[in-house]
Amino acid sequence: MTTKIQNKTPWETKLIEKIYDVINYSFPKIEKKALDQFKRENAKEISLIKTNRDFYRGFQAWFLLEYLIEDKFTPMEFILGNPASYFNKSELKMITNFLDDKKGWYELVHISKNNKDFTIKNIINSKIIIVKTIDFPAKLKKGEYIYARPVQKLKGGYFFYGNLFCYSKEEGENIKMALLIELKHLKDLDEENTLKKEELNEYDIKIKVADNPEDGKVDIKRIRK
Repeated sequence: MTTKIQNKTPWETKLIEKIYDVINYSFPKIEKKALDQFKRENAKEISLIKTNRDFYRGFQAWFLLEYLIEDKFTPMEFILGNPASYFNKSELKMITNFLDDKKGWYELVHISKNNKDFTIKNIINSKIIIVKTIDFPAKLKKGEYIYARPVQKLKGGYFFYGNLFCYSKEEGENIKMALLIELKHLKDLDEENTLKKEELNEYDIKIKVADNPEDGKVDIKRIRK
């Protein structure tokens, strides 16, 4: 007798599908408009994406958490502000966790033997996060650096949401150095010295690694969220 193992759809995935239903009902043409904007603003990154699955995963996270509907609110902010009776307390709490994602630069400090659990350290505040995955295709190595969006589950632990970008240890060290220098510059610009370390996460600092990482050159674009 053989036993069939069924892959159970994660609860968070079902919640995202539910959010999509409400957004598409409330704003029928908004996803097509957002997709066009996503392609324009991320053309370079999209050219590096190899599969439709990766493309959609990246677009989905960007659409729900970054795209502004009517230049006012993201889809998840809309849901949280207009919950009606369609979402229960647990779902609304999870939406809050999505909005409080820990997107940033991390160093891989430990990987479990089955390559499903990752211990990562934020390069700005050194906070340690343990990410547990189910079906994670990327092959990561200890010591590498990643740009990722960890989201906390309701019952503890984190998962990666959206696409993850990986850099070698050498590239990561260059990025880390440039990032820390830039954040120090931001603090120096703060005349009243009120910009706390935790508040530096308000800045979305985009870094482009040079074609030859050995040069240690990076281009930094700073955008206030």
